[in-house]
Amino acid sequence: MSLSNKEGHRKRLRERFLRAGIKGFSDREALELLLTFSITRANTRLLSVDLLEKFGSLKNILNQPPSTLLTVKGVGESTATLLSLFSQFSTLSEKPGKIKITGTMDVEEYLKRKLGSSRKEKFTALLLDQGNHLIADVDVDFGTINQTQVYPRNLVEKVIAHSAAGVILVHNHPGGTTSPSSHDIALTKKLRAMAKDLDFRILDHFIVTDKEVVSLETIGAIN
Repeated sequence: MSLSNKEGHRKRLRERFLRAGIKGFSDREALELLLTFSITRANTRLLSVDLLEKFGSLKNILNQPPSTLLTVKGVGESTATLLSLFSQFSTLSEKPGKIKITGTMDVEEYLKRKLGSSRKEKFTALLLDQGNHLIADVDVDFGTINQTQVYPRNLVEKVIAHSAAGVILVHNHPGGTTSPSSHDIALTKKLRAMAKDLDFRILDHFIVTDKEVVSLETIGAIN
């Protein structure tokens, strides 16, 4: 594609977006448009195809850390930074203290976006005030679910630091299944009993994949 043709194609993509927004764009077209802001001369279509082939979807691409994106030929620091910023901006836009948790639907999409594409099992805790407003979303250094001996201390430290009244436990299953294991259930019950003694509440435990979010409370696994 000649330079004039490239510029014409980029211009058409931008004009299309300005006219009607991102609706109607394929993952490749949306990524191609985004890449034009970090790649001024090269063919962004070819790189967008390579990225989609490697990571499977636009969502997965945007959830990759810069170090992983830099392993793809044609991705430099500017492009890796631009792509990684998107998922982090969406997290920043969820302002703790402004979100009121009234049920499972209030947290499902938030959790799916935050943890669903992660390839490593990770535990977090949503910390709530007395009115069930989100005051913090913290990572808890749980490691793997079998290391139950470290959970209570780490969780209590986070609760005390934020003066939280309620906690929603969250972890992802990179393998893609939301079925709770016996360890998931036993751990949740253990932490719930501990929390009662320390005057805060474990409200629920969510398991997250890129396609589904399951509440252990809703399915009756920890009642």
